[in-house]
Amino acid sequence: MEILARTDMIETGSRAFSTYRDRELIEKRSELFEELMAYQKKVFLICLGFSRNASDAQDLAQDIYLKAYKNIHTLSELSLAKVWLFRIARNTCLNFQKKHRLDRISAIEITQKMKDPQTPESKMILQEQILLLKGAIHKLPKKQRDVFVLKEYGDLSYQEISETLKIELGTVMSRLNRARQAIKEKIKGEKNV
Repeated sequence: MEILARTDMIETGSRAFSTYRDRELIEKRSELFEELMAYQKKVFLICLGFSRNASDAQDLAQDIYLKAYKNIHTLSELSLAKVWLFRIARNTCLNFQKKHRLDRISAIEITQKMKDPQTPESKMILQEQILLLKGAIHKLPKKQRDVFVLKEYGDLSYQEISETLKIELGTVMSRLNRARQAIKEKIKGEKNV
């Protein structure tokens, strides 16, 4: 009888310890998730860069944060949480693109629509420039487009892009440079036609 009582005490004590550890883990994960919420704007802009539609970008950003919340327990190194979040963002956006190959409006077009052009001619010229830019970005090779969108839309640093895509810093810089050059050449070529 005495042995059973001790066993019950040990089990109750280990459950209490387990519950305490579980509570502590839940609190740490909640704090970490709150820290990740500070990157909402960057995540949204990354989504906007890939989807080229504000409504889709909002949906994607919510989906990304839902995935992050559900899978935060899989994060092994807390110091890599930001990179982990950006990787989820990129992968979610790439999956979205596979499903929706439709031509969408870009972030530049959205911001330009907010500005009221002076004349119908300037509005038409602006729309043509936006279409050229959209087309040039869309025609970039996937690796260059990923780096370009993360940098120009997500405003990530070279280091953050390097960690997010798991590539060297020099590779980030060269892909970004090639992407910018290709966009310039494509726009220049289209204007001369």
